[in-house]
Amino acid sequence: MPGLDITVPGPGQPDVPPGEVRQRWLDHDGRLVATGGRQGNTWWMHWRGLATFRFGDAGPVRAEPVGPGLDDELHDIFARGVVPVVLLAREFEGLHASAVLEPAGVVALCAASGTGKSTIAVALASAGGRHYADDTVVYRVIGNRPVAISLPFPVRVDPAARRAIAPHAARPAEPARSAEFHRIYHLVRDADLDPSRPAFSLVPAARRFELLLAHAHPFEMGGAGRQRDFLERLMTLTRTVDVWECRFAPDLGALRALAAAIRGHAAGA
Repeated sequence: MPGLDITVPGPGQPDVPPGEVRQRWLDHDGRLVATGGRQGNTWWMHWRGLATFRFGDAGPVRAEPVGPGLDDELHDIFARGVVPVVLLAREFEGLHASAVLEPAGVVALCAASGTGKSTIAVALASAGGRHYADDTVVYRVIGNRPVAISLPFPVRVDPAARRAIAPHAARPAEPARSAEFHRIYHLVRDADLDPSRPAFSLVPAARRFELLLAHAHPFEMGGAGRQRDFLERLMTLTRTVDVWECRFAPDLGALRALAAAIRGHAAGA
């Protein structure tokens, strides 16, 4: 994982992008939170009200805060939002997903925002897996096999969900541990189902690429070759990893039963 160097800002550090914007990042409500671009051999990522982060092909990331007293926010955004983008610049790929590490490999959970993938990942880890990722699964293709890498991440689960999962504690995977993918689940809420009995269906190979493309993290600050690599690596992921749809009825009271059902399905053939 790249380190972080914080440069003390001078008076009047401008809270504006330092150059031409080539990529934008939005929050779950569609509001702009960060922009990015390239200057010479380095990239930058500007988070409004916080800092500009600068990074290259290797080495640490430099943060230029817009003012003093922002160290806690800097390190939080660095871990959650900046490191994945730095790794994209360094030839990794990313999925907007949570994940756990099971004996067979990484089980990733993709879903629309608000579906509950972070909560379900914590429940899976509390049921015996290891918590591998909360919001982004980073991977690279090695020998025609997609290999994920676990990064340090803050866990964000509301208190009611934590109480439903208790008394079991989720075990995190070791930082920087790499593992091959086992399965990817696309989570879909379905209130007509029994909350303790999710429904599973294998996503046809012809639909996998389109489905995962909607959850992939593109890197738009590279050239045409980088875009081609992104698509080829995503095709490798869809070709080599089974993708299943998991339909479930949201119910905190049935969360542990839901986790057990998903783990049991993932352990099957």
